[in-house]
Amino acid sequence: MTTIIDRSFVNILATVLLILSMSVARAENTSGADAVKAASVDFFNSVSQRNLVAVASYLDTEGFTEFVAESDKLLQLDANAFGGLFKSGAKIDLRLGDIQVKATVDAAIVTGTRVGAITKPGVAVVEGKSLITMVWFKKENAWLLKHIHLSPVTGNQ
Repeated sequence: MTTIIDRSFVNILATVLLILSMSVARAENTSGADAVKAASVDFFNSVSQRNLVAVASYLDTEGFTEFVAESDKLLQLDANAFGGLFKSGAKIDLRLGDIQVKATVDAAIVTGTRVGAITKPGVAVVEGKSLITMVWFKKENAWLLKHIHLSPVTGNQ
């Protein structure tokens, strides 16, 4: 009789511990998703404000890769690339919307829309809208941007 009760108690305790650990993991992922969403918004706000220190805080040494419709090559963007952009005199106004985040403990994918433009000096601003996918990884408790893929929204989309 004691063995049956002990096994039942152990099984119940194991089930409770499993449920608790799943709840903690879900809470961590939710807080991770919130942190990545905030980082994504702040990244583009910082680019628009020409804040190189803030932009660089989201980059690893090698920066991140980016696919854009205007290029047939995979771009590699690092802090030096942003420094050059900020000194170029280009008008910069970029914002995120419709943000969705899927996060694990150390990786996240952000999807949504990027609205705005980077416009060369002396050229009229033409605001665009692109679908965006961003890939983030967590390294030493910081979320770092690893890849952006942009697809322009055209026509009736």
